[in-house]
Amino acid sequence: MKEIGIRELKAKASELVRHVAEDHAVYTITRRGRPVGVLAPSDYVAPKTSSKNEDAWERLEEMWDRFAKSPPPEKSALEELFRMRRERDDVLLGRH
Repeated sequence: MKEIGIRELKAKASELVRHVAEDHAVYTITRRGRPVGVLAPSDYVAPKTSSKNEDAWERLEEMWDRFAKSPPPEKSALEELFRMRRERDDVLLGRH
């Protein structure tokens, strides 16, 4: 797939559309070097690639599976927070 910048696309739009129609050319349109779109024939099917969201979702599901298998904590998060605050207050007030 050829890359084409947005400025070049504006300057050569007619020529590029002709290439797409006649030669089934496919162009990745870039803005500041980053892909932002595709100029392709209407029957073009993009290759399947894994998106960042799908990858993130899979990682989240794996983390959930590991979390679900872990033993429950001895104390709740709230109890631990209270303990940490009491300890901090003791240090600050010199009750240590």
